[in-house]
Amino acid sequence: MEEQTHTRALLKVLQEQEINGFRVAVVNREKQKDAGKESQALKSEKEALLIGIISSFLHVHPFGANIEYLWSYLQQLDSRISANEIEMLLMKLPRMFKQEITGVGATLEKRWKFCAFEEIKTT
Repeated sequence: MEEQTHTRALLKVLQEQEINGFRVAVVNREKQKDAGKESQALKSEKEALLIGIISSFLHVHPFGANIEYLWSYLQQLDSRISANEIEMLLMKLPRMFKQEITGVGATLEKRWKFCAFEEIKTT
C-alpha cells in the first residue's frame, strides 16, 4: 500500500514536470483511442519511472552503455525486467536515446546514449 502511494506521488511529479525538456504523457491503454498518439506516449507508470532512471544512468555514462550493462543495473531495482523490454522502450524515444555502434569486426558493440540535450537544441 505504501509503495503504491509512493509510486503515485512519483507519477504526479512526473506528470507535472518536464523531464529533460520533454513533457511526459502517461496514458491508460484502455482509454487511449488514437493509435498514432499511443505510440508516442508512455503507456504506464513503470515506463515513466524507467525512463527517468535510464536517463539518469546514461547521463552519468557519457560514452554510453550496452543493453546488458543497463539491464544488469535495472535488474537490481526490478528483477522481472528484461533486456528486450528496456531496448523496446529506448527505441520508442529516439529524441532521448540513440544507439551507436563502435568497434570493428568481432569487437562491434552497440551502446545506448542519452541524447535529449542535443536534440532539444535542434528543435
